[in-house]
Amino acid sequence: MVSETIELRGHIIDSLILPKVLDQIVTQRATFNIVEFKIGQKRIDPSLARIEIQAPDQASLDELIERLRQHGAEVSRPNK
Repeated sequence: MVSETIELRGHIIDSLILPKVLDQIVTQRATFNIVEFKIGQKRIDPSLARIEIQAPDQASLDELIERLRQHGAEVSRPNK
């Protein structure tokens, strides 16, 4: 298994981006773990989800990440 962490930012709940991304992960036979989840307190506040994805091999993971980028996902880079 290989893994990568992605981030979703913005209005990911009311725009249904989060459920679409999670569905795409499961549909592609990968697994996920929500590492961090912050919900905006006001309507104008953005939300944040950091999600670790595990796939059976690198090719599957790369393809899945490309699909998730269509929903605004970005690969999370560790802070230096």
